[in-house]
Amino acid sequence: MVKCDPTTTPLREDARTPAKALSVAVLSDRDDWLSLRARALPPLHVSELVTTEDDRREFLRGAEMLRFYGDGAMRGRVPQPQQLLVVDALAAGDSRNAVLLPRRSSKSTTLIAIALGRAEAREDYRVAVLTLTTGKAGRSRFQKDVVPALDRSTDREQVKIVRAAGQERVEFRESGGIVAWLSTMDDLRGEAFDLIILDEAGEPDPQKVEDTLAAAMPTLDTRPDAQIVVAGTAGKYRAGNLLWDWLELGRKGRAGIVEYAMPDTVQDEDVETWEQVEPLILAAHPGIGTLTTLERVRGNFETLPRLVFMAEYGGLFGDEGGTTTLFDPMKWARTGVDGAFPEPPDRFSLAFAPHPDQTCVSVVAAWRDDDGRAVALLLDDVAGIDKAVPVLARLARTYRVPVVYDAGSQVAQLIVEKLNRLTPRPKFEPYTYADVKRAASLIVDEVDRENVIHYRDQTVLNEAVHRTVKRKSGDRGWLFGRAPKNPEHNITPVEAWALAQQHYDGYKPRVRARGRVAA
Repeated sequence: MVKCDPTTTPLREDARTPAKALSVAVLSDRDDWLSLRARALPPLHVSELVTTEDDRREFLRGAEMLRFYGDGAMRGRVPQPQQLLVVDALAAGDSRNAVLLPRRSSKSTTLIAIALGRAEAREDYRVAVLTLTTGKAGRSRFQKDVVPALDRSTDREQVKIVRAAGQERVEFRESGGIVAWLSTMDDLRGEAFDLIILDEAGEPDPQKVEDTLAAAMPTLDTRPDAQIVVAGTAGKYRAGNLLWDWLELGRKGRAGIVEYAMPDTVQDEDVETWEQVEPLILAAHPGIGTLTTLERVRGNFETLPRLVFMAEYGGLFGDEGGTTTLFDPMKWARTGVDGAFPEPPDRFSLAFAPHPDQTCVSVVAAWRDDDGRAVALLLDDVAGIDKAVPVLARLARTYRVPVVYDAGSQVAQLIVEKLNRLTPRPKFEPYTYADVKRAASLIVDEVDRENVIHYRDQTVLNEAVHRTVKRKSGDRGWLFGRAPKNPEHNITPVEAWALAQQHYDGYKPRVRARGRVAA
């Protein structure tokens, strides 16, 4: 989902030019602002972008206070294109906003610059900054990064800096605006704010999230155009994770969003070596080449635990302690078609998948239509494994295609053993664990891009899609799974479709050599 203001310069897919290549002396000018913004590495998701003179001026004033813009800027410090994206995403005015950027890409600095600029320019504008890991971490950043910059860049007659522990804040005497660094969520209660920044929002436990929102949301009720921004890097889990939940809202167009991350389909085998990771990082980290270097990131890849690296630098959330629904129901609904089920084409792939409790087996055909869309056709869904044997034997004979299955499934192996006793025996294509994971990623991506065709009257397949969740497997791996409270759910049509689609996409028909006729 990428929505851009049609009057603005679109994001360029080849934008890799360092920000310092453009003079920033005149960024208050709309055209120059948009020229720099267009250099941003394209985010994975970004909501509507709106640029206004007021928002540009406020951010640049905040950047001057933090000394990365203007005559007093620290050496080598300039606004970065991704910072302008964040400014313009917030300028669109959504009350809820989510910002996910990797380490070393100026996420927190951008938000603080916006906060300071607004508080100075807008009458009685009140900002709360709360770091959800610990209040101490946020206050430490205030003391080490914000205060030294303000001491050198602001008129102390106009700006008051309060350093007292537990009361850290910046007050603007002329506007009456204030930016306060809070210690705990209790500091939110009974107050009124125009902007709340919840930093490191990917870390806290669900109960802390619930308590924080309960304290934060009422503080916006009396302030017109109030906003909350949740920001951070990816966390260890998703279910109940504040940052993940609000990113989901943004992906669905219900919140402002700037998300820099690798595709969520990345799995263990995709990130085993630096050679595999490098192109993924270059496509996901907007700070490389300006705020950090590729060599430093590589050093972190070789040093940090893999899960930590992928979260901090790749924007990939873990799934610790929970499962995640895989398929967007609206996208699935939009790709359905009515009418009679077709016959499989001349070339297609056939796969089966059994329930681990041996309660049912699904047989699915898969291919691609002329437009390249993945097609799923449920050929049969039978109760028990004994009934599956004659069905698979008949389909294999009728269509003369190999039967694909998960070789790691004990139940599938049992069915294959029964089929091997028949004459003639069907041909089989056993898939390994890595194959099964790739197959799952394939159809999740196809549905997400709405590049599929399915038939609405296939109710068993439809129900399976809605019941399939993500089941953790390995560090970054996942497979299809059933909700822990519903192990009886039948998701076998989805499992069989994935195997068949993966086989179809990877199958290369053999070309038979023509026999020679003796002279």
